[in-house]
Amino acid sequence: MLRIWLFGSLSVATDEEGAGARAIAGRCASLLAYLALGHGRYFSRSELQSSLWAERSSSSTPGSFNTALWRLRRLVEKPPMRRGDLIVSDRRGAIGLNGPAGVWLDVEEFERLVTPGLEKPPERLTDADIDGLRRGVELYTSDILLDLSDDWALREREKHRRHHLNALGRLMQLATIRRDHAEAIRHGQAILDHDALREDVHRELMQLFVQSGQRAQALQQFETCRELLRRELAIQPMRETMALYQQIADSAITPATPMPHPHTPLPGAWPAVPSGDARAPRAIEGPPQAHELIDAARRQLAAADAQLQLSLRLMRQ
Repeated sequence: MLRIWLFGSLSVATDEEGAGARAIAGRCASLLAYLALGHGRYFSRSELQSSLWAERSSSSTPGSFNTALWRLRRLVEKPPMRRGDLIVSDRRGAIGLNGPAGVWLDVEEFERLVTPGLEKPPERLTDADIDGLRRGVELYTSDILLDLSDDWALREREKHRRHHLNALGRLMQLATIRRDHAEAIRHGQAILDHDALREDVHRELMQLFVQSGQRAQALQQFETCRELLRRELAIQPMRETMALYQQIADSAITPATPMPHPHTPLPGAWPAVPSGDARAPRAIEGPPQAHELIDAARRQLAAADAQLQLSLRLMRQ
């Protein structure tokens, strides 16, 4: 069996080698990657040549293609394999990675693992589907074919990258439903590691941090989101994000228990008596700590309100 890894840079190994994967570069790498991604199909030589080496130069000729194909066979069809065990031609001369020898491809395995978990609604997922999502995202160690910049490679890279982000998003959704905030946060942060400008994920993380009792981290997540948007896109966060931030900021300075009415005596204070009464004691101040907390809360509220108003003005510009 030939094993092919496309995540990161292309590399191959056979069961007989036992010495780890071998990297393949150049035109042989492009040809093998194209055939591997189309595993089970046949491609005409003209299609392969125009897709892989679209440049019009003396090096892009049928002869150069045949040379690349011959070199690729020597690299992958090593003894005890024979010619044609992996790369075969049909009656019309089209080429495919469809020989009798087995082929294991990491991208195929990734798709096999995550597809069931992405095609069903969350309430219908089985334990096997969820396990497949987890194993799939673990297999996705990097975007595919990072050494190639051809259009076909960029399209394939974006397609599998999107499937990876969708799998992470589904796992984040499932963890949120189970109220496993730590796991949901971990998956959300993994999404942002690959796509830092996903404002919807920033908002979900803000909510998850609040639900897990990490209000300060929720506010920091907003600041991270705002800075990324300003630096990368020169825009302000969406209204939904600003509203969520205001809600969290307001709750951060609202006491857990209702504040007493200004005219309600604090526990232990003197009973109210008419002013001017000789029995009237000197005004009793509240405990110093309570006053300090109230003053600090008022200062924080004023600062948060000023920051919010500034952000809203900038957003309307």
